[in-house]
Amino acid sequence: MEIKKCLVKTKCDIMGCKKLAEYCVLNDKKIALNLCKNCIDNLHDTLGKVVIPKPVTPPFKKQKKIEVKNG
Repeated sequence: MEIKKCLVKTKCDIMGCKKLAEYCVLNDKKIALNLCKNCIDNLHDTLGKVVIPKPVTPPFKKQKKIEVKNG
């Protein structure tokens, strides 16, 4: 999946939006969605609330030592 600038003047595919699309979402080199700047910003904000990335483990964190039991 890719996002590129639209080369052809088309309307935004989001229902109720009447602006011209600035970006095209491509799926296997075929246009799947045409989005205007406002709708792509709203989509980005909404996806950011749903998809939360896992935190990166710090490389310098003290590792737990293994306790050796005698006996």
